[in-house]
Amino acid sequence: MKIVEVEWLDAWATTDGITARQAAQNSPVVTRTVGYLVAENKDGITVAADRYPTAPDHAKVQNFIPWGVVSGYWVFELAKDFT
Repeated sequence: MKIVEVEWLDAWATTDGITARQAAQNSPVVTRTVGYLVAENKDGITVAADRYPTAPDHAKVQNFIPWGVVSGYWVFELAKDFT
């Protein structure tokens, strides 16, 4: 599996009180996720934190990111693939 870094715009929440004027200033959190590229499809990209050399098609701790919130992503070239 390839290693990728995905930059995406994340939602956030708080239990603090807020006025409409303050809420008008809210914006998404720019987030970068790095991990194994498990899959891409028409809806988004799946990145995982863990993989198993004895089961190369399996990954764990997945993060699915919809294309609509992705601002960019980069694929890293490995010096050597040990799979």
